[in-house]
Amino acid sequence: MTHTYQVTGMTCGGCAASVKNSLQVVSGVTSVEVSKGTNSATISMDKHIDLAELQNALSGVGGKYQISN
Repeated sequence: MTHTYQVTGMTCGGCAASVKNSLQVVSGVTSVEVSKGTNSATISMDKHIDLAELQNALSGVGGKYQISN
């Protein structure tokens, strides 16, 4: 299954890379595409992953990124 989420706090390509790297390591995530231009992350996953778990993964990169539906 694939879901697209809004991500706030990204200001540059490095931010987008940090978000992508952080989300890729979440258990069950199979791929991640992040766009700074649309402030979004499209995440493919084996099973449903709770939004809180995705936010928790982003908390490890300074806590400046927020993910939402």
